[in-house]
Amino acid sequence: MIEWHVSPMIDPLFARAQLAIEESHTLRAQKKSLADQRDDQLAELRQSVRNSASARMEIKAHRDNST
Repeated sequence: MIEWHVSPMIDPLFARAQLAIEESHTLRAQKKSLADQRDDQLAELRQSVRNSASARMEIKAHRDNST
C-alpha cells in the first residue's frame, strides 16, 4: 500500500496562493472602480467643454448683433 505524505510546505504555499488570488481580485475591483471614475470624469469634462463652446458662441452672437 502506498502512503501519501503531505509536505508541510503545502499549507504555507496554499495560503500564499489564496492570498495572491484575493489580492488579485481586490486589485481588479480597484482597477474597475478607477476606470469607472475616469470615465465619469471624462464625460463631465466633455460636457464642460461643450458648455463652454456653447457659451462662447452665444457671447459671439450677442457681440455680432450689437454691432
